[in-house]
Amino acid sequence: MLLAPVLSEVSQIHRPDGPSSASDRAAWVERPVSSPVLGLDELRGLSILWVLVCHGTGLTIWMPKAFAGYGYHGVILFFMISGYLITRILMESRNRDDYFSHFYINRLFRIWPLMLLALLVSALIWPTHARSVIYNLLLVNNYAQAMDMQPAVRTDVMWSLAIEQQFYVFWPVAVWLLSKQALLMITSLVILIGLGIDGGLLPTGGVKIITVATHGVMQYLGMGVLVAFGREGLKYLIVTWAVFLVWWMTQPRTVVSEFRWAWYGLTLAMAVLVYHTVHGKPLLRSRWLAFTGERCYGLYLIHYFVATFAFKCIGEGAWMAGAAYVILSFLLAIFSFKYFEQPIQALRVHFHRNARLRVGLFAGLGFMFLVNVSYLIIKARL
Repeated sequence: MLLAPVLSEVSQIHRPDGPSSASDRAAWVERPVSSPVLGLDELRGLSILWVLVCHGTGLTIWMPKAFAGYGYHGVILFFMISGYLITRILMESRNRDDYFSHFYINRLFRIWPLMLLALLVSALIWPTHARSVIYNLLLVNNYAQAMDMQPAVRTDVMWSLAIEQQFYVFWPVAVWLLSKQALLMITSLVILIGLGIDGGLLPTGGVKIITVATHGVMQYLGMGVLVAFGREGLKYLIVTWAVFLVWWMTQPRTVVSEFRWAWYGLTLAMAVLVYHTVHGKPLLRSRWLAFTGERCYGLYLIHYFVATFAFKCIGEGAWMAGAAYVILSFLLAIFSFKYFEQPIQALRVHFHRNARLRVGLFAGLGFMFLVNVSYLIIKARL
């Protein structure tokens, strides 16, 4: 669920076709302006607070336990923001000679350090399921979880990181190769398929937990992608939703429940909220929410560990365990952001400038993937 740094506002795309040369690629890049995208940090803050509250229901005696599942929409909002931001980053950098390496180095230095630290902490404290870390390193832990395999303890939330990173793998290639129209059409199709799976109109592919599988949630990233294309993207988004709703309501075996209407209504409303924030006037402006949004990644990975210790050390109660959970999560996230995440991110400039470091980094990653895949193959044959 990692989100990119706040981008500058961009003007509309002024190239209708895909790249056929370096000059064409440069012509399709957005023109950034000096002011930031106001309101996005606040949306990220809202998202992580949504998740924190819902995951903390087990610590209180007054909050309904059923409320825990509603944190999922906080993650959906994260996906939408990420789809928008990553698409904008890629479109703005399409004319760079180091287009791919620049993007992947930035993503690696933002996601992997804290992710690896969280996995290490989990493995040291609860070694029982430490072997599941291999699926995190291969970026398929969400599918392992979807097939009901036990993830490393208290790293359950990392299913969204896997989906984000799978998106990072293929989307830069798509943006580099395809025309704007092709990207709009493919993204709309992805959204329609994802909604069809979610609505029970298409098969789930045999997974047990579709809500953490990529093909079960890819529509939310896609909605963010369409938002990145401005008014034209919004038109595609509206048409895609209209087609899905007609498809859904005309199925003879489909039960059009009030719950599903509320679910889809909230999902579409969040997409419109993101669109209005980046292309219109932000509805949320708060320094505290923005501060929280800037530290949302640390909060997201840390809070699940803290919830466990709060429950074991304090137990369920009126307020004490919940207060300790929130306060300690924030303190650790603030510390992580200042003294761990930011210093490590500052090192990436050396990899941008030094070709040998880049080669070493990507070669090391390739070797790690090869070793892990080989291990799984050997294990399956034994």
